[in-house]
Amino acid sequence: MPRKLVIVAFALVFLHACVIVMLGPSSSGSLLANSIEISICAFAAAMCIRASRRAQGLSRPFWLLVGAGVAMWGIANLGWMYYEVGLGIEPPTGSLVRFLFASQAIFFAMALLLDQGRDSSRLDLESLLDFTQLTIVFFLIYLGLYYLPALRADQHTAMIREIWVEIGEDIALLVLALVQFARNRASPNRSLYAGLAIYLAAYTTGAGISDYQQTIREAPTGTWFDFSWTLPLLFAALWAGTWKSSEAPAPMALPRQRTIGEMLLTNTMFALAPLVVLLQVAQLGTGWRFLRFSLLGISILCFAARLALSESHEAKSAESVRRHALAMDSAVDGMAILDDTGKYIYVNSAFARMMGYENLQFLLGKPWNEVANARDVESVVPEIRDSLGRRGRWFGSMTLHHPSGTALPVEMAITALPDGGTVCVGRDISDRRRAEAARIEAEFKYRTFVEQVAAISYVAELGVNGQWLYVSPQVETILGYAPDEWLAKSREWLKLVSAEDHATVEAAEEASKRGEPFQAEYRITRKDGKIAWVSDTAVVVPGSDLHPVMEGIIVDITERKQLEIQLQRSQRMEAVGRLAGGVAHDFNNLLTVIKGYTELALNRSGVLPAVTADIQQIDHAAERASALVRQLLAFGRKQVLQPKPLDLNTIVMSLDKLMRRLMSEDIAMITRCAEKLGTVKADPGQIEQVIMNLVVNARDAMPSGGRLTIETSNAELDANYGLDHATVRPGCYVMLAVSDTGTGMDTETQAHIFEPFYTTKASGRGTGLGLSTVYGIVKQSGGYIWVYSEPRHGSTFKVYLPRIEETVEAPKRREKRATRKGTETILLVEDEEAVRDLAQLLLEGEGYSVLVAETAARAEELCATHAGKIHLLLTDVVMPRMSGRELARRITAQSPKTRVLYMSGYTDNVIAHDGMLEPGIAFLQKPFTPAALAQKIRDVLEAPAAVKPS
Repeated sequence: MPRKLVIVAFALVFLHACVIVMLGPSSSGSLLANSIEISICAFAAAMCIRASRRAQGLSRPFWLLVGAGVAMWGIANLGWMYYEVGLGIEPPTGSLVRFLFASQAIFFAMALLLDQGRDSSRLDLESLLDFTQLTIVFFLIYLGLYYLPALRADQHTAMIREIWVEIGEDIALLVLALVQFARNRASPNRSLYAGLAIYLAAYTTGAGISDYQQTIREAPTGTWFDFSWTLPLLFAALWAGTWKSSEAPAPMALPRQRTIGEMLLTNTMFALAPLVVLLQVAQLGTGWRFLRFSLLGISILCFAARLALSESHEAKSAESVRRHALAMDSAVDGMAILDDTGKYIYVNSAFARMMGYENLQFLLGKPWNEVANARDVESVVPEIRDSLGRRGRWFGSMTLHHPSGTALPVEMAITALPDGGTVCVGRDISDRRRAEAARIEAEFKYRTFVEQVAAISYVAELGVNGQWLYVSPQVETILGYAPDEWLAKSREWLKLVSAEDHATVEAAEEASKRGEPFQAEYRITRKDGKIAWVSDTAVVVPGSDLHPVMEGIIVDITERKQLEIQLQRSQRMEAVGRLAGGVAHDFNNLLTVIKGYTELALNRSGVLPAVTADIQQIDHAAERASALVRQLLAFGRKQVLQPKPLDLNTIVMSLDKLMRRLMSEDIAMITRCAEKLGTVKADPGQIEQVIMNLVVNARDAMPSGGRLTIETSNAELDANYGLDHATVRPGCYVMLAVSDTGTGMDTETQAHIFEPFYTTKASGRGTGLGLSTVYGIVKQSGGYIWVYSEPRHGSTFKVYLPRIEETVEAPKRREKRATRKGTETILLVEDEEAVRDLAQLLLEGEGYSVLVAETAARAEELCATHAGKIHLLLTDVVMPRMSGRELARRITAQSPKTRVLYMSGYTDNVIAHDGMLEPGIAFLQKPFTPAALAQKIRDVLEAPAAVKPS
């Protein structure tokens, strides 16, 4: 835009010069020259109007008034052209054209006398009154100093008088512009007064040159003297076109009452206009009476109205000042005003206390650098001065040291005032600093807690696909991912969750949307591919900008889940064991009857061979059924064991040949027995069954051949081992391991291998009770069994039996002897009728006198009424209302020499604790054969000492 203005200005100057050179002061030259001057004037007025549209506050009416003054010159020049070109004469003395040339000064004066205190963008009533006064004054000056004297003088004298009047007006306006420029040193409108002063100086100089030439000889339009008018007007156009309004509003001055001198200087016409009008009208003759009194009356009315308005504004200003002063004095923030020399001219109580002084009067009149501590401000003074020079304000924090030595952190804002001086506003930020320190400490403690607790803390957007905003470093320890790595792929974290647990996570997510806490336990894949169980708990909280987020913690519960699985497995097996015990009691009774009668039938003479074969098949089936029941009891830890100190190496080596015969040719069997192996206490027969079952199971796992290893060793199981094996008690153990290089097992299979009737073998190749029997025997013996296996990498079963300090007894050779017939009296107590009848038949067949009782109460009656001696009590262990053990106590209390033999298929810990038979107890396991019954009775009766029931 400025470049275009310069081009237009040069074009007009060039065009005007061409007219002067080519046409000169001819009629055509005067016409074109006046037209160019009027165009330049219109161009300048248009630029002033454009500047007013860009302007704010006082500068808007300023540019409108300057534009009106410039336009008035163009209107006057249009009339001049009419007289000069149309009529061929100069405008006569007293013509309207000459008055219009003089009236442009009215608009310039009004622009210079606008009230800067209001900085209003509109001409208010007071400005209109001042405008009226100015018009009256200029009219009277023109009338008294030019028009009336010109009527009585010749044309030359009148022209000289007109020139001096115009030059006087222009000089007066120039002086007023310079005064306004000087008194507004910090005002953003200062450039307006400077520009107008330059324009007036150029216009006055050009007008003086042109007017001087007119006094020498008449110079019509079309000469080089025309540039005395066009150049100032072009300057006005360029000045208005390039002027820029301040982008930021000017700093607002604090309200204050103006002094009388300021009022007189700001409102010159308000104070002097009536007096000037009075002096002017007094010089008019009697013929101008109406005009004199009319103008004087209007001037006085304007004065009165202006005075009333001024007093009203001053009263409002005084009230505003009072209220502002009251507000500043009672403000919490410290406030102070410094003059141009840096001295305090106002401070409130808060500022005085902030500086360390109780008496605010102490600060008034003192330079700021005498009050402030040098070390507090020396580092920020250059920054403050630079900021005030560039932006007019400065804001920052500093620490003030009181004279007492107390340090006070403050925030300080310093603003430069438009009319000089500065305003300082300070705020004590001690509480904020303490709060920030407390917040930082709390954040540090929270972060320390979050980063030390054994859980992942996180903040995430809502939804399973939401972005995670924060995750604590524990994510690397628990899941193997670095925090940045996890955050980068956090929108897809659900892919790491096991598919079976997606429904659990989504259900918890839906619950959180209803305002409930997010709670879910699920399996997740670690970076190394392992599966970890985690517990995820979170709540929805408002985030930044009321954007809700989810805050939660993730705890690794893998160990707990393993314990739960082990516990559930143990509880499941315990339940099956209890079921096995209940079934065994009744089933063994039935098997006792079956086996007893089949043996009797086989011992009878004259039985046909075909019948004998059938009876033998029944006997074989009963034997297999008995074996199944024993396996169930072994699994359920309900069988009766007769433990004794054992050397595990001896048992392994005694079975070595038998086990090798069971192996196929493509299976290599290795036996490694540790030296100085510790002693264990267990039932030898049960331990043999454990070894055989494990070996057979390992053999079957290698259908294509392989290597089977049996080894023994001493073992120390400590607390660390117990972390992975929750049920283990730390201590000294003897370990038996059976390993194979067979097909191996996956995790799912390992979870079920000790359950009864669970088998991976083909149909008809196993009952599924082998490993469950091993499990039950080991547990009942006080030991532990674990399996380590992977598909295609074989399996290892490790049995740990408690190590004891006792020595192994040398085996005693048992001599075979014939069972003789009995003559003693036996009290038979059995609640199962079929078993009772069979036992009675067998005992009477052996020559014994038998007293039969179906209940414990009936047995006590027979004992009390029987006249003879009862040599033996043969009783079932588990009976309704009274156990066999309690019955034995009562009978032996009355007859101490009566011996006791218990028989049962399931003792229910009545005569055995955890399946271990108590010392001194005689026991016959159901189902039994007639021969076993006869032999056991003779052993008890012929024992060297009476068997104590307890």
